[in-house]
Amino acid sequence: MRWYFAIDEEGARGEIGVHAKLAVRSAALCPGLEPRLLYYGARTDFTRWMTAAGVTVIDAVPPCLDAMQAAAARGTFRSHSIGHWLRLAIPLIDRDAAFALYTDCDIVFLRPIDFTTIRPTIFAAAPEFAPDAWNYFNSGVMVLNLAVTRAAQSGFEAVIRARLDEDSAANFDDQVALNQAFRGYWDRLDPGLNAKPYWKHDPHAGILHFHGPKLDGIAAIAEGTWDWNDPTARTIGTLCAAHIPRYVAWLSDLAERLQMVDLSRAVQLHRLAGRLARYERDHAGQSFDLSVMAFRMFPD
Repeated sequence: MRWYFAIDEEGARGEIGVHAKLAVRSAALCPGLEPRLLYYGARTDFTRWMTAAGVTVIDAVPPCLDAMQAAAARGTFRSHSIGHWLRLAIPLIDRDAAFALYTDCDIVFLRPIDFTTIRPTIFAAAPEFAPDAWNYFNSGVMVLNLAVTRAAQSGFEAVIRARLDEDSAANFDDQVALNQAFRGYWDRLDPGLNAKPYWKHDPHAGILHFHGPKLDGIAAIAEGTWDWNDPTARTIGTLCAAHIPRYVAWLSDLAERLQMVDLSRAVQLHRLAGRLARYERDHAGQSFDLSVMAFRMFPD
């Protein structure tokens, strides 16, 4: 199975770049993947690392980039990350395969997965925040039917361009675009292939997605240096702080699985799980209001 992930030059310099390397290392736990990185920007040490690790690095431009840049210049659109939008180019770039896997960079593979059994009509995806909330999907892991998504590409891009022409597109992003354009047409993906660390630990899950705080953020929470006064940081951090036992379980499991492919990272994760458990003991009784979460879900 061809596995696509995507990042831009700016993102590769930061924490997401570190996560992308971890995702590539963890792919050894899921034999049969052909890693392909869609990349926007100048080649750097990051892309050279990827090439050395056996990843095919493909220079790519997101669809509708001109419309995004024009809307950003008008002040009506904020491009969260060019790297995120690159996923929409996969059907245009890959014209050989029938199906392909896309994941965000902040995932880890946990075990072998038989992707040959997943044959969506258009694409398959799993829920966003709750594993049983099928009214809105998270696009961080998708299995794509490339021929069908390619056939729908022109109409999909027309929807995006029309939305970008509006004055209220400031928070418009690729996941919102996908949910709006394909509502009612996407297939359900096993939630265990897009498991979140704030969900109940599942030893049979195949892919863990650090949706919410990333590893550095989790460490900051454990060490007491997270900025709880910042509204956005508080919203993101609450996902971890309100479910610390689940994070500890996932991190401990991940540390054990990674021992054979990345021992140094496995040791770091084991220590992080310990620090997080101590944080929970030190803050026993502290409550976190999950109602502050900005759940972007459409009504049923």
